[in-house]
Amino acid sequence: MKKNALIVCAFMAGLFSSCSNDVNEDFQEQGVTANQEVTTRYFNVIDENEVSDNQLFDDAVMGISGKADAKQIEQLNASFKESYDKLENSKTTRDIVPAIYKTVHVTYQTLDEANKPVMASALIVYPLFKKIKNVMLINHGTQIGAMMIPSNYTSVEAVMAATGSLCILPDYIGLGSTASHPDLYLNSEVHGRTSVDALLTLLDYAKQKNLSLDSNYKTYILGYSQGGAVSLASLRRVQQLDAYTQRSLHLQKVYCGDGPYDLRLTFETYLSDLEKGKDLALASVIPTVINSMFNSYPEELKGIKYEDFFTPWALKTGVPQAIRQNKENIADMMLKWSGASLDKILNFDYLNANPEHLDRLLKMMDRQNLCKGWKPQYRLKLLHSNPDGVVPFANFEEAYANLRNGYMDQPTVITPITSNALLQHIGGMLVMINEVFKEI
Repeated sequence: MKKNALIVCAFMAGLFSSCSNDVNEDFQEQGVTANQEVTTRYFNVIDENEVSDNQLFDDAVMGISGKADAKQIEQLNASFKESYDKLENSKTTRDIVPAIYKTVHVTYQTLDEANKPVMASALIVYPLFKKIKNVMLINHGTQIGAMMIPSNYTSVEAVMAATGSLCILPDYIGLGSTASHPDLYLNSEVHGRTSVDALLTLLDYAKQKNLSLDSNYKTYILGYSQGGAVSLASLRRVQQLDAYTQRSLHLQKVYCGDGPYDLRLTFETYLSDLEKGKDLALASVIPTVINSMFNSYPEELKGIKYEDFFTPWALKTGVPQAIRQNKENIADMMLKWSGASLDKILNFDYLNANPEHLDRLLKMMDRQNLCKGWKPQYRLKLLHSNPDGVVPFANFEEAYANLRNGYMDQPTVITPITSNALLQHIGGMLVMINEVFKEI
C-alpha cells in the first residue's frame, strides 16, 4: 500500500462492542420470530467493475490530483506523517494484502424532503476472494469540487475494503442520480433516512449476490464533517426502525467526526467570530446551508427571497446563484471567496431591517438540530478538533452534553498540528480512521 495514496485518501474524505441490549429485548417483546424476513428493497445496478489493489488506491489519488492545490497536499503530507506511521504499524494495516476489488454503482429507492419516492445513487466497494468481516456505511463531506458526488470516487473506502469490509457510500439527494433535485446539503433528517435506506438495500444486495459475508459480520457507521452530522442522523434513523430490522443490521458502533450537529449554533458562532475579527475558513458553507433550508422548507420560507440574504458583492461573484442552481463546484467557489468575512457575504442591512426573516430561517435550522429529543441506543463515538476552523467546537460540546449516556464512548478531542483554519478541520479525519481501525 502506498503511503501518499492513503494520505491523500484521508484528505479527500475529510471534506465530510455489541448492539444494544435494549433493542434485543424489544425484539423479543414484540414477538418477532427469528425467521421473519425484512422487506426486499428495490435497487438497480448501473455498472460494476473489478479493480486491483493498486488501481483502487491510484484512482483515489487521481480523483483529486487535478483539483487540489499542490502546496495544500504538501502540507497535508507533513501533517499526517505522525498519524500515518502509527496507522502503518497497526495490526489492521499489516493484514492488508494484494487483492481484487469490485466497485458497483447502484440506484435505490428512498424518500425526499416531501416524502416522495426518489431513486438515489450509491457506490459499493468490497474485496473479492476475501471474507467480508465488516459492513461500513461511510457518509462523506461534499465541500470540495471532486467530492461533490461521493459515489464518483473512493478514498477511505480503499483502505476499509482492503481490510475486508463491504463499504457503502450513499450520495445525498441533490447529487448523483438525483442531481436534478434541489440540493438539501445539511438536511440531516432526509440524509439520515437516505443513508440508512442505502444500508438496508445494499445488505439485501450482498445477500442476493451471495457475497462472502461472514455470519458474524459487524456494521459500523462513520462520517466526518457533513458526513459526521449525517452519521449521527443515521443512528437516530436506525433507532426509529422496528426492532427486527434494527437487529438485522448488526450495528456495532457509530463514529461522528467534526459534524455540524446544530446549524443555529454554528451560524451564531460565525456571528460571534465576526465580532472577534475572524474570517470564514470555508465561506461557501453560508449560502449552501441557507439554500438547503429554502429547498427543505419552501412553504415555511414562502415570501422570503433567497438572494436578499447576500450582499451585492456576493451576488456579483455569482456564487450564491450557482449554489441555488446546483451548478458550480465548491473548489471554484472557494477561490472566489478566499478570505471573505461574514459581513462581506451576508447582507446585514437586510437582516436588520427584516429580523423576522432571519428568525424564520433560524427556526428551520432548529428543525435539523441533532442534539435534542433523543439518546443513542448503540455505541457512539464523537470526535472533534479544537479548534476547528470550519465546524465550531461548540457543536461537539452540545452533542456530548445532551446525548451523553451509557452508550457513548469516551470522546476524542483532537489538537490540530496546524494553525490553518481549513486544515484544522480536515486533519481530524485520519485520527477518526485510526479510531475505527482500533475497533475492527
